[in-house]
Amino acid sequence: MGMLTPASLRRFFRSRAGFNLLIFLAFSAALAAGVGYGVYQFSLNSFTVSKSQEKITALELVDAFVTNYSDVRTTFGNSSAPVPATFRAHSIDLFNAARKDNEALRLRWVGRAGREIATPPADPEMAAVIESFASMREPKPVSAFLNVGGQLLFRTVYPSIASQQSCVDCHNGMAGGKPLWHLNDVMGAFSIDVPVTAFLHRTMQYSIGLGLSVFLALAAIGGTLAIQHFRQVSQREVVEALLRESEARFRGFAETASDWFWEQDADLRFTFLSDPVRSSGLAPQAHLGKRRQEVVNLGVTDEQWRAHQADLDARRPFQNFRFQRHGEDGSLRHISVSGRPVFDDKGRFHGYRGTARDVTAEVANEVELARRVEERTAELRQAQEGLIRSERLSVLGQLTATVAHELRNPLSAIRNSIYALKELVTSKGLGLDRQINRIERSIGRCDRIVGDLLDFARSRQLQRAPIMLDQWLGDVLDEQKLPEGIGLIHDFAATGTVVSVDPERLRSVVVNLVENAVQAMTEAASPRRELEVSTRRHGEEIEIAIADSGPGIAPEVLPKIFDPLFSTKSFGTGLGLPTVKQIVEQHGGRIEIASTVGSGTRVVVCLPMHETREMAA
Repeated sequence: MGMLTPASLRRFFRSRAGFNLLIFLAFSAALAAGVGYGVYQFSLNSFTVSKSQEKITALELVDAFVTNYSDVRTTFGNSSAPVPATFRAHSIDLFNAARKDNEALRLRWVGRAGREIATPPADPEMAAVIESFASMREPKPVSAFLNVGGQLLFRTVYPSIASQQSCVDCHNGMAGGKPLWHLNDVMGAFSIDVPVTAFLHRTMQYSIGLGLSVFLALAAIGGTLAIQHFRQVSQREVVEALLRESEARFRGFAETASDWFWEQDADLRFTFLSDPVRSSGLAPQAHLGKRRQEVVNLGVTDEQWRAHQADLDARRPFQNFRFQRHGEDGSLRHISVSGRPVFDDKGRFHGYRGTARDVTAEVANEVELARRVEERTAELRQAQEGLIRSERLSVLGQLTATVAHELRNPLSAIRNSIYALKELVTSKGLGLDRQINRIERSIGRCDRIVGDLLDFARSRQLQRAPIMLDQWLGDVLDEQKLPEGIGLIHDFAATGTVVSVDPERLRSVVVNLVENAVQAMTEAASPRRELEVSTRRHGEEIEIAIADSGPGIAPEVLPKIFDPLFSTKSFGTGLGLPTVKQIVEQHGGRIEIASTVGSGTRVVVCLPMHETREMAA
C-alpha cells in the first residue's frame, strides 16, 4: 500500500480485502483462543491424571508400609512398640514438618470426623469425601482441585480400610468409648495436598503465549496476503477504470459518429453494433445473434453474395460491401460495410470487426453526376449533330442553289418549248397530247424537287400569327382531296385554344403528313383505310395527331425516317419528313412517331403553349 497513512488505512479497511482481513483476524483470534484454551485444558488434564496416579501410588505405598509394619509388630509381639495409628500420624507429621515451603505437598492421615485417633479431617470437604467412602462398597481414591484458605490445591484422598484384624483391634483399644471398628470398615483416609497456583499460572502463561503466537502468526500471514490482494485489486481497479474510460471514450465516439461500428463472433453472428445503426432502419438489438444475410434483403445480387461469402470463408478483409435498406422514414438507404478479421495471439479466428456508413447521399451524387454527364453528353451529341447538320445543310444549300439555278433555267426553256410544241401539235392534229402531258408532269415534278431542296436548305424566319387551332386545322383538311375509299375522322378536343404559329409552314407540315398517310394506305391497298386527325391539350402543350390504318413502318426503318435524303419510295427526294421535323422544331416543338407493322402509323406533333401566352400578353 506504499506509505501507511490514515487515508490509506481507511481505504484499505473499507475495501473487500480489508473486510476479509478483519473477518480473518476474528477467526484467527477465535482459533488462537481455542488453541490456548485447548493447550491449557490438555496440560491441566495431563497434570490431573499424572499427579493423581502419582499420589495414589505414593499413598498405596504408605498404606502397604504401615500394614506391613503392623504385621511385623504382631509377629514379634512387642507390646512396647507404637500402635500403627499413632505411628502413621506421627510419621506424617514429621514428614510435613520437614517440608516448610507452602508450595510443597502436604501428606496427612486423617480419621473419620468424630472418630479420629490422632488427626481429624482438615476441612469439611475432606470430611465429606471420607464419609462418601464409607457409603461405597469398593471406595476409590478421589483427586480434585480445591480452594482452601485462599490457596488452590490439588488434593488426592485415598481411603484407609481396616483390612487386618490387628489394625481393627488396635483402633478399638484406643476408641475411648467411641463406636467400635470392624474388619473392612473405612477408618479414615490418606490425603496429599499439592499447591498448584504456580503451576496453573505457568500453564496459563504458556497457553496465552501460545495462543497469542498463533494469532500473531496467522495475523501476519493474513495481513500479508490481504495487503497483496488489496494491491492486486487496486491495480486491477486502476486498469479496469482505464479500460472503462477507454471503452466510454470509444462508445462516445461510436455513438456520436455518423458511421457505426459492429462486431461478429467466430460464427459470424453480430455481438455488438453502435447506436447510429438505427438510421439504417434496424436497431442494434434487431441485429444481435444474426448473420448479415439475415438482416440484408435488398440491393445485393447472388453473385455479390457469393463474392462476399468467399471473403468471409477465406478470412480476408473486405471493403465497401454495399446493400440497401428502408430507413426509419421509409426512404431507401444505401449502406456500405467494411470489415477485418480478428485473430488472437495463437492465430485463432474470433470473428470480424468493422464499420458501416450510410452512402445514400454519395449514391445520389453519383446518380446525379451520371445524369448530368448523360445530359451533357446528349447536349454535346446534339450540338455535334447540329453542327454536322448545319454543315450538311450548308453544303446542301450551296448544292441546292447551284442545282436550282442550273436546272430551273433549262426547265423554263423546256416548259416554254413544250408550250409552243403543244400549240403546234394541237393545230395540226398530230395526236401527241398524251406524250406532251407526260413531259409537263415530269417538268412539274422536277420543279417540285427543286422547291423541296430549296425549302429544306434554307431556314426561313417564322411569320407567327395567332390561330384558332381546331378551326384552322379543319379548313386545311377540307382543302385536301383524298382518294376514293379513304375515310377522314376528325377528333378535335382543343376547342377554343389559340396558338401562335406560322400558318403556311404549319400547313406544309399537316399536308405532308396527310399525303404520306394517304400514299401508305393507297400503295398497300389496306382493307380498312381510315385517316384520323385529332387534337389534345396536355398541360403546357398542344398535340396534333395524324393516324392511318396503313401497313406501318418496319422497326429497322423507323429510326431513319427523319434522315435527309432517306426514302423508301421509288421516287422522291427523301426531304419531306426531315422538312416537317425542321419546321416543328423551329416552332419549339417536337415530333413523335409510333408504328406497328400491319396496324398503321401514328404521328404526333407537340407544340408549346408558352408562345400563345406571349401573344396574348
